[in-house]
Amino acid sequence: MKPLLDALLPAVWALLWLGGGWLVAASVFRLRRGETAIVGVGLGLVLQVWLANALAHVLAALMAFWLSSALVALAGIAAAAHFRVPLKFGLPVAQWVALLGLTALFISIGRGLGIFDDYQNLPTVSLMAAGDVPPHFALNPSLRFGYHFALLLFAAEIMRLGSLFPWSALDVARGFSLALPLVLAGLWAYRLTGSRWAAPMTGCLVALAGGARWLLLLLPPAWLDRISASVTLIGSAAASATTLSEAMVSDWKIDGAGPLPFPFAFHSGVNQPLVMAYTGIAGSGILIMLLILMTAARWRHWSAAIVQAILLGSLAIANEISFLLIGMGFVIAAAAWMVHRRVRRIPRRLGVWLVVMGGAVVIATVQGGMLTEIAGAIMKPQISTATYFDTTPVLVWPPAIVSAHLGALSFASPWQLASGLLEIGPVVLVTPLILAWGWKSLLSKKWFEAALVYSSFGAVMALFVQFRGPLFSATPRLMGGWFFVCALYAVPLLWAWLKKRGDMWKVCAVLAGVICSFGGLVLLGIQLAAIQRPVLATFISPLDARMSQQYWNRLDAGAEVFDPVVFRAPTVFGRYTNSSPSWYTRFAAWQALRDAPDPFKIRAAGFAYAYLDSDYWESMSPLQQAGFDAACVHQIAQVDGIHSEEDYTKDFRRLLDVRDCR
Repeated sequence: MKPLLDALLPAVWALLWLGGGWLVAASVFRLRRGETAIVGVGLGLVLQVWLANALAHVLAALMAFWLSSALVALAGIAAAAHFRVPLKFGLPVAQWVALLGLTALFISIGRGLGIFDDYQNLPTVSLMAAGDVPPHFALNPSLRFGYHFALLLFAAEIMRLGSLFPWSALDVARGFSLALPLVLAGLWAYRLTGSRWAAPMTGCLVALAGGARWLLLLLPPAWLDRISASVTLIGSAAASATTLSEAMVSDWKIDGAGPLPFPFAFHSGVNQPLVMAYTGIAGSGILIMLLILMTAARWRHWSAAIVQAILLGSLAIANEISFLLIGMGFVIAAAAWMVHRRVRRIPRRLGVWLVVMGGAVVIATVQGGMLTEIAGAIMKPQISTATYFDTTPVLVWPPAIVSAHLGALSFASPWQLASGLLEIGPVVLVTPLILAWGWKSLLSKKWFEAALVYSSFGAVMALFVQFRGPLFSATPRLMGGWFFVCALYAVPLLWAWLKKRGDMWKVCAVLAGVICSFGGLVLLGIQLAAIQRPVLATFISPLDARMSQQYWNRLDAGAEVFDPVVFRAPTVFGRYTNSSPSWYTRFAAWQALRDAPDPFKIRAAGFAYAYLDSDYWESMSPLQQAGFDAACVHQIAQVDGIHSEEDYTKDFRRLLDVRDCR
């Protein structure tokens, strides 16, 4: 009976928001029959996640998850009853096959990969599923974790309602959030072109377009050495090789990369293809922007503005950079209109959009996430915000392209500039067409579309602004609006432009598309091998999974767990540890405690439980081991196994209660 309930409950929960979103799409917006179903799926998902976050501020997480789904269903029913629109949903088989097929593909790949910040995403998912929404920092609960957590909240809901492990729930959430935007991008291209060929081509370009670092391999070795001498590798690139020349013929050394390593030459530190977005954002930000784009000019009633405000508010916790860039795009659109028409007033519908954007800004300041932390710092600068990230921007001169692999690539150095442009990739060559389309959208009063195009100007900001600390490598995200708009519009705009051009232009366009997508295609091909080798996470073993199955969210609420592997206990138990000021460094006091463990000192440091593995136990001295035999230490559970097929020594995980050690 329990396995049946475990499958039935999340299915009911999903059907509620799926049906509600479908009804909202059909009733509130004038969509084409073939668009309603997929747009409705996206609307239901985003509305439900946003409501779950809002309700979790005042309700228990499980109640918030269920109530948010029920409210979406009720909103859909109410809209359908009020507008009395004939509900002609249609069942676009090709779209559903594409959505389900791509979702299954990305989930299968994700099960074999443990890349891109799973050390921070999995603890956060587990803690949110246990009820901490919006989240605090898993390794120091006194800090609020101002993060783009919309996707992680969706994963937390799947975890809690489906009784899944956090790594499995995150795989499902990522897979769906990567697949749905690609289908929507195809729908958008079909709306613009009416071509059934342009739709899949657009989806493929959005999925695969990225940087073209691999073109450096075609240079004479002396040229590559000259470029290599001008740049300094950072982050995972520095772990892969000592110089760029060496890295270009080496594997990209990152944790959890799957059975086949990724070649460094085919990735980018600036413009990563969407197929590599196994991150805490994945496709969630793109999904929301596409939903707004599909519905922006199709309002049936003023209530559509409420839906748009919620979508924009959701964007603030899915990808706060995209939210800010869209806001900047609206400002640019309004200014361009007034200058062009030589007036001081803006059109009524643009005013409505600015009000909607203003409402979303208000939402963003209170709903949690990075923008809430920034707003708090601005409104109360004299009070410590106690937040994880330092969001203070730093102006730089000369301008530079920041790469997460090659550092700041200055315009003052021709060699650095050349490498920076290749990190960006050739998809941006359609920028003149994009700007022309933005101007056309402005004159046609398609305000959101114009704002989306003008959000590309965030790329200019990215050249002059950098961030401190962990956010330094996030600076390229300021260019993300530019890359997304170029990838989304490249096929539709070239489709129209090339109709009046000769075959040579068409051949050049196809060649440019191949160059844009080649790196992403290589990376996707390597990912396929991961399907055959599912993993849990780089810091999680099957023994941890067994322990989690028994004790996740069952320890005392608010209790902290001492674990020498700091990311593990929050993931396994849904409880915080208190070890670190950041994901990358540890408190000196905690390090001393780890190096000389003692149950009385562990308890004095505020920990209620200790979670130990066999390797850590064997590293202790006999005297330290004997300390855990004290009468105040109570063993709650132990799971046993072997290290691996190659190493048959005994392995174990031991959960200890040290609350009585005073």
